[in-house]
Amino acid sequence: MTVEDQVAVFKYGLIAPVINDQITNKTQFFKEAVRQKYLVPGKLEPYKFSWVTLKKWLHLYRKYGIDGLKPSFRADKGKSRKIGSETQEKIKDICQTRNLKTVSNLYRHLLQEKIITAETFTEVTLRNFMKAENIEFMKEKKLPRKKFEVPHINMLWTADFMHGPYVRNGKQKMKTYLCAIIDDHSRVITGARFFLRESSLSLQKTLKSAVLTYGVPHKFYCDNGKVFVSGYIHLVCAKLGIALIHSKPYDSPSRGKIERYYRTVRDMFLPLLTYDNDLTLEALNKQFSAWLHDYHHRIHKGINQAPMDRYLNDLQNVKRKEIAPHEADGYFYHSIQRTVKNDCTIVFRKTEFEVPAKYIGRKIEIRFPLDNPEKLSLFENNIQIHALTKLDKHLNSENTIRYSEDDGEGNYV
Repeated sequence: MTVEDQVAVFKYGLIAPVINDQITNKTQFFKEAVRQKYLVPGKLEPYKFSWVTLKKWLHLYRKYGIDGLKPSFRADKGKSRKIGSETQEKIKDICQTRNLKTVSNLYRHLLQEKIITAETFTEVTLRNFMKAENIEFMKEKKLPRKKFEVPHINMLWTADFMHGPYVRNGKQKMKTYLCAIIDDHSRVITGARFFLRESSLSLQKTLKSAVLTYGVPHKFYCDNGKVFVSGYIHLVCAKLGIALIHSKPYDSPSRGKIERYYRTVRDMFLPLLTYDNDLTLEALNKQFSAWLHDYHHRIHKGINQAPMDRYLNDLQNVKRKEIAPHEADGYFYHSIQRTVKNDCTIVFRKTEFEVPAKYIGRKIEIRFPLDNPEKLSLFENNIQIHALTKLDKHLNSENTIRYSEDDGEGNYV
């Protein structure tokens, strides 16, 4: 018998005559009973009670039984004392009508809707309340799904990111992210590379490599994350004539093929890596490229043949749209605007570049390839006018720059 049980039995012994109807005047009985001290189980010294205390014990026993006499008993056990009844009802209603999926999302929703404040109660309190009340979030109806596969290569590519291992970057360790693109028909990974950031730039670099190697796809399918909805990827796809399609939020099953590929990477590639201080991003991508070549030439259970074999066999059935390497920078570029200073320079990434003198004081458009940010070019009306070079002050000191008068249109002649 635990100490709690012993205490409950002790209390019951004091109030038992009243419970068994042996006493006609219970108040008088309680007052007589508390004139002496009692040695309570678990206590070292005798203790004296108030007659009101015995009366309270009687009430607890009649309402909750012997458990009501245990010292740890709480009548409001399982009920939140910080969350008011009105707020509790609102929480239950929200969970029945909205699929917020997590307690964290629910807590943020309550704050945003000003149902509570940060001082009302914490997220931990909300979590404990939902657990005690067995409150669950509304479950979405599972949509019926069917396996699908496009009939030819380059009709549909699917892209996504996967969290990768840590690598050494200088004196620190940084997490990597694998960006991969899969061809739906052949299961060929048309583009894949580890990056230090899960960014739109990483996605564009992967897509550029994929397009130069395998041609231009008809459709490009990805999720609704901020990386995939950036203006840059929309612009690139529009220029290449690619239909950019986004899946619904949290609908990872619709990207099942790329998700299954990432499972293969986790199971078959990552365990082969040696996680030590010498693993760099370059070394990681080198090992991954070798593994990917082997993957392309192994039998894929989903298609019962090697992905590369299936791609090459179907190549004769399609007219593949391709772009030449020298054309790629025209599709995959970034654009910035700068105002030319009086010394014929602009500043980009803390580096000064020289600009023709006639553009002094004018705002100009500068473009550069996404994988070569130092190759700047001046554009006007979508036409390349001039390739910019870094400022060489020593070279300029050997030459005298002479200007004639302004021609009246802002040009120096």
